[in-house]
Amino acid sequence: MCIVKETKAAVQTEAANSDEFSNQRVPMSARKGFLSLLTVSLGYVFVVTSMQAGGNIGAGLNFQDTVLAVLVSSVILAVLSCAMGVISAKSGLSLGLLSKYSFGKAGTYVPVAIVVITTIGWFSIDAYLIGQTTNTLFPVIPIVPVAILGGLGMTFTAMRGMKWMTYLSNVAVPLIIVFGIISMVLAVKDAGGIAGMMAIPQENPVDFGQAVAWGVGSYAVGAVMFTPDIMRFSKNARTAIIVMIITMMVGNTFMLLSGAIGSVVTGTPDVAIMLSMQGLLAPAFLVLVLNIWSTAQGCVYSGSMSLNSVVPKAKRTWLVAGFGIIGIIFALIGFYNYFGSYIDFLSAAVPPLGGIFLADFLVTYRQDYPEMDTVELPMVNIAGLIAWIVGFVVNRIDIGIGMPVINCIIVAFVVKAILGKVMGSGLKTKA
Repeated sequence: MCIVKETKAAVQTEAANSDEFSNQRVPMSARKGFLSLLTVSLGYVFVVTSMQAGGNIGAGLNFQDTVLAVLVSSVILAVLSCAMGVISAKSGLSLGLLSKYSFGKAGTYVPVAIVVITTIGWFSIDAYLIGQTTNTLFPVIPIVPVAILGGLGMTFTAMRGMKWMTYLSNVAVPLIIVFGIISMVLAVKDAGGIAGMMAIPQENPVDFGQAVAWGVGSYAVGAVMFTPDIMRFSKNARTAIIVMIITMMVGNTFMLLSGAIGSVVTGTPDVAIMLSMQGLLAPAFLVLVLNIWSTAQGCVYSGSMSLNSVVPKAKRTWLVAGFGIIGIIFALIGFYNYFGSYIDFLSAAVPPLGGIFLADFLVTYRQDYPEMDTVELPMVNIAGLIAWIVGFVVNRIDIGIGMPVINCIIVAFVVKAILGKVMGSGLKTKA
């Protein structure tokens, strides 16, 4: 009888593993090592919006202040992502499952819808960019076929899960960093060295606080949304913290600075275009594909994971396939044209979730989420919804102090912590 039970448990674990543990905690036996987590995490942070934010910072500040603003914003993002990393490493829960504890069985549709809309939009933009930038580098190649092929390829690696995503990131991350550094060194040299960079006048001067806000805003959404789905595979909180510090202080800083230097010296924040302008066409194409691919596969993976948490009977691979097809269609019908409005929406809707999850982790559940099969979740956690609405509103207004993206996280944390204490978690122990 014992052997039968152990065999059944092993089969269940294997089945959950093949479905990326989308509806349960990641068991310790399935946790990943430091290096695989680091490369996947760095792959997520190599995102176009960070280069664009870096370009804005570089155009608004002198070089010395640009470097300082980038470092300050990376420190803030490191604190936020470390908090999310600790939550997911200790709980083993994905973003979708964390949402169930914070918003209830029906209430979780709100954050899941936000995440799905965000990741589909992000993926569609990446699919279009891979076609557009390829066309820029090689004008004879049309945009649409490359966008379709790229979208299908990125969907495939996401479908294969963390294992294949790790394989790709192990190749992508070192190459992007090496060629990115080469490009930045050449750009600084062309500008006359550090002294030359310091002498370049600001095209659109901004104050230091605004520059830091741009840097934080470039990946605050990713820090909240993507971190849990990666760091739930961490063996302990310490590993998660180290991985996220390196991801933000090295990876995010690298992306912001490459965008800043590229924009000021060559007129483009895109490292792939910058490489091509420097006569390095082959590395430019390689960096283009790997840079976009490493981020886009993460969008499909995380979006489908969150969706699977509310439709647990659906097979994850089918959700990934559907997710990818919809994203490709969005790319072909021109969703990229709404990039600005889309970024504005997600930058307001996603960050408050971080404050809510942190409040539940520290205050409501005291770092110990009960097993879902032992409790009955409420249909709607009113405290979670109120905290999110208040956080969203705070993010949309300027109260004159701090940064909206940070203010909304703090306010959402306070509101959820207080209401959670007053109203309780809403959980009921199953008989």
